[in-house]
Amino acid sequence: MRLLMPVIVLLLCAPDVVRAQAVCPTPWRLEEILRIGSTASTDLVTSVRDLAIGPDSALYVAQAQLPAVNVFSLDGQLLRQIGRAGRGPGDIEWSAFGLGWIGDTLWVADLNRIQLFTTDERVPEEVIQFYLSVPEEGSQLTAGRMLADGTLVGARHLGDMRAWSSRGDDPGLALRRISRSGEILDTIAIIDWPDNAVENERNPGGWPRVHPLKEPALPGLQEYLTALKSDGSAVVQIGGVHEDATPSTFDLLLISIGGDTLLHRAIEYEPLEVTRAMERRLADEYAGWAVGDYTSRRMQLLETTVERQRRAFHRVFWVPEHHPPVRKVVAGTDGSIWLLRELREDRVDLWEIYGSDGRLEGRLEIKEGRSSTKPWYPRLAILLASRDEVWGATRGEYDEPYLHRYRVDQTCPP
Repeated sequence: MRLLMPVIVLLLCAPDVVRAQAVCPTPWRLEEILRIGSTASTDLVTSVRDLAIGPDSALYVAQAQLPAVNVFSLDGQLLRQIGRAGRGPGDIEWSAFGLGWIGDTLWVADLNRIQLFTTDERVPEEVIQFYLSVPEEGSQLTAGRMLADGTLVGARHLGDMRAWSSRGDDPGLALRRISRSGEILDTIAIIDWPDNAVENERNPGGWPRVHPLKEPALPGLQEYLTALKSDGSAVVQIGGVHEDATPSTFDLLLISIGGDTLLHRAIEYEPLEVTRAMERRLADEYAGWAVGDYTSRRMQLLETTVERQRRAFHRVFWVPEHHPPVRKVVAGTDGSIWLLRELREDRVDLWEIYGSDGRLEGRLEIKEGRSSTKPWYPRLAILLASRDEVWGATRGEYDEPYLHRYRVDQTCPP
């Protein structure tokens, strides 16, 4: 089955000399050319966490709660599995959280380590595992993702909520480059971390919940508005948001893993107010998610308990005056930069596509689908993207996972 998703091309309006750019008035289109998964299939059994195309042109897929990496042909045929449940070399503990290729080496990250496979998919050439405490953050770093030079970035795990909450006003979080032995080498970038927590009223001082408008949506690096290029050579991120400036801008950055700034462009935008209708809708969805409306957890509670908790989550919910201008960042495989913009009233996902020079090239509107049981998540979880092709994940009516391959049609008729 083929699906056509409408795309709208936009005029460029960016500071730093360039103000407007003529573009084709005809929308781009996403044409679905492959779908993997169905209610009857066992090939794709859980949601997709990460995806990479190997040097053999095969598709390597990491899935939640699956202690293996599934390998598909580009026409959707399951070829083999890598890994098995366990904690030893070659095993995968719980599930693969990330994977990729650096040259001829496949790296697979599971619960707290990275394994490198080169000549044998059953026996890793190396297992990288460390635990780094970051007391000032109240967090711990484990092996997260592989970089182009063979070093790593860490996966951040929160452990001390008091330390995390007492860091001061917007101190930022360091994205650190780490050696394979677990030594912090340097800092690639500082991640601008917003006030993105909602108080836990039932347990004062306990773990707060992430705000729906400021939640780092999976998949990806799992850092706020920061994406790692698929070859591990650089990160794309949204830096400071200057809402009170005239005009309002946000910083679009491309930073090498050595810490060099390759791109810094201020992008103009019009702050979008969070309406009362959106506030009520988000509060209902947030409270509903917290009490288990979208999962099986609610079945385990008495209705009176559910409603009491729902009211408590409603009481502590808040919204900012304006929407954050960007919700998610994807680093394209061809140097393009994909930004998911504000959460709209009609829940149509608006993606803007920028070139490597920070110039706006086009715009995508995705009106259907869902990538999570959380209703505020993107409709399509974009895993790999370029100007020619997009790989993305969705969930079906019965929560069954799907993996999609789209061709990007930029045809501009005369």
